[in-house]
Amino acid sequence: MRLKSYIDTATARLTKAGVDSPRLCVEVLARETLGGARETSARMFCLLEAGRELDDEELANLEAFVDRRATGTPLAHITGYKEFYGRDFLVTASTLIPRPETEMLVDTALEQLPPSALRFADLGAGSGCIGLTLAAERPAWRGALLDISPQALAIAARNAALLGVADRAPLLAGDMCHPPLARQSLGLVVANPPYIADAERGQVMGEVLRNEPHSALFSEQNGLRHLHAAILAAAEALVNNGLVILEHGAAQGPAVRALLEATGILKKIETKRDIAGLERCTLARKGL
Repeated sequence: MRLKSYIDTATARLTKAGVDSPRLCVEVLARETLGGARETSARMFCLLEAGRELDDEELANLEAFVDRRATGTPLAHITGYKEFYGRDFLVTASTLIPRPETEMLVDTALEQLPPSALRFADLGAGSGCIGLTLAAERPAWRGALLDISPQALAIAARNAALLGVADRAPLLAGDMCHPPLARQSLGLVVANPPYIADAERGQVMGEVLRNEPHSALFSEQNGLRHLHAAILAAAEALVNNGLVILEHGAAQGPAVRALLEATGILKKIETKRDIAGLERCTLARKGL
């Protein structure tokens, strides 16, 4: 069977299974199976190789991957990585899969702060995609990545080594609610904490519930416990004029702004909207 014919057949199968972006999934899996370079887009690889005749081994390997995707395994768990801010990050079932909307936190930090020396903390780092990207984008910055999960920290450590920033991105094991951060020591605190309320569990995609760590998804107090903890940590750890940036749920903007205001020292509060027009992240400056 030629690659194009297989892609057409497999796309129809994934479409029937209700998989998002079914053709792109098949194209990515084809590139992975057939040894294509990640620098080449999956679509371009498949166009260039459209007439390639698949041998029995290639067909079997590709079919095994498509089987997993059709039965609900996330694409990132099949390939073992997910692109974030132009870089590949290793992911496992112990970490959240990085989402494109989270890149807004990185954009905001890079826009708001100068490239000169700065210390930051990434609370609830998971795979390390936020903190390690900041370190990679800003060679003068040094950041601590905190997570309560040893398994997530192990993945973050591997990603730090692959990106060549391990010396500027030490890993800390700890609870976001009691982070081991020195007072007035940081210029930036960034966090994508758990923020889904348990009552909203029914609104979460089944694929996410089955494959991603619930400890990184759900938070008590109507989804605000970890956001509140990150805000309190920032109020203590930031230097004057330091910046805190928080990702949150689309309906949580008013509550997050209220929590920031309640500290009395986190000011210049601003909420940014994502490409869909939803409130996605909120930032504030420490003003003594």
